[in-house]
Amino acid sequence: MTRYAVVLAAGWGERLWPLTSTRPKPLLPLPGGDTLISRLIGQLRGLVDGFLVVVRKGWMGEAIRKHLEEKRMEALYAVQEEPRGTGDAARVGVEALPRSVDEVLLVNGDLLVSRNVFEKLVKVGAPSVAAVPSNEPWNYGVLKLSSTGCLEAIVEKPVDAKPGSLINTGIYLLPRQSLEEELAQLKPSPRGELEVTDAVTAIARKTCVHVASGEDWVWLDIGRPWDVFTAYRVVFEERFSELREPLAEGEVEPGTVLRGPVYVAKDAVVRSHSVVEGPAWIEGEVGPFARVRPWSFLHPGSRAATHTEVKASILLRGAKAPHLNYVGDSILGEEVNLGAGTITANLRFDHATVKVVLKGRRVDSGRNKLGAIMGDYAQTGINVSLFPGVRVGAYSWIHPSARVERDVPDCTYLRLRGEGVELRDLAERIQCPDYVIEARRKVSRWLSP
Repeated sequence: MTRYAVVLAAGWGERLWPLTSTRPKPLLPLPGGDTLISRLIGQLRGLVDGFLVVVRKGWMGEAIRKHLEEKRMEALYAVQEEPRGTGDAARVGVEALPRSVDEVLLVNGDLLVSRNVFEKLVKVGAPSVAAVPSNEPWNYGVLKLSSTGCLEAIVEKPVDAKPGSLINTGIYLLPRQSLEEELAQLKPSPRGELEVTDAVTAIARKTCVHVASGEDWVWLDIGRPWDVFTAYRVVFEERFSELREPLAEGEVEPGTVLRGPVYVAKDAVVRSHSVVEGPAWIEGEVGPFARVRPWSFLHPGSRAATHTEVKASILLRGAKAPHLNYVGDSILGEEVNLGAGTITANLRFDHATVKVVLKGRRVDSGRNKLGAIMGDYAQTGINVSLFPGVRVGAYSWIHPSARVERDVPDCTYLRLRGEGVELRDLAERIQCPDYVIEARRKVSRWLSP
């Protein structure tokens, strides 16, 4: 019996904008050097005989291929020419498998999952689907089960779903032949896409599709910007579950205070008269005279420097908050640079939960504290104020002293203009990459006015 994992990695991740303006969703970075997809493939090792990754045509697919090659992760690749849905992506992948493959472990490439999920699925055997209980099942596909516990159907986002219902994880173990047959017969769903769940439901009509679940599973669908914070916490707790005191492999200068579970990586440095409170994961540079509060993550090359405070935030590779900055509950993309005095407000004046516009809908994050989400290579001038939940597109500039209350598109210059603000196109001035301009075109129609 030969089993291959087919990893669906052709998605873009529009709701995760602006983090996905410069990378496909499966390449969202994690602390320690992994991405969502490299972590996923690493956890599947030893449970499958090989990997096939379905990627999107163009720069996104090439970026994933290059990343996995750099990680020395061997895989076959199949290209989805047009984004026609998960069913089409699965069909492309299954058809490209070697004919010797008998079983397919089909998984979405943008999940954060513990290894025991895959182990349980393999133990249960094909055909089977992994499921977890959810407090918000109406946001997912809900499993409808027979009296014998077999899968009957996967119902997408039912409004009458009850909290605690089992939801679809996007992880399946299926016989290759039956999956291939059902994928070939798929018809477009009401939203005009080919859905892999329709193929799984069709298989369930002909045989018992077992449902695997576990109480100690970790499963996260990284679909919204604030989900990234949760993912980072999970990775920290997996890596440093026993850590109670600071672990410093890098340089810690005299006069520094490290308190609690703080990890300072080999090439990191915490300069004098700085305070770092754990849990915290430092791979960049802190200080001097800086404060890093719990659940903060600094990637290599990032910097939280003089008189800067970072609280529960993520600074991606090369991001800099160098002078008199407050970064709270925020994500700074790669090579972001904050001007002196820039602050990210993370608490509404009325203390209500922060709402964010995702794909044209105003969505309640459920978080009382949520700061700014800034795309790669964005920058602010001095004394800029970013309001709670604001997103700033990749390669965008914010004029000094601006107060930013609404989302700013990619490759855009926001400046003060009388009593309001003016948005200007930066594409020609700074030569924004074509794929960022394409992201701006797609996303601009959804942004808050």
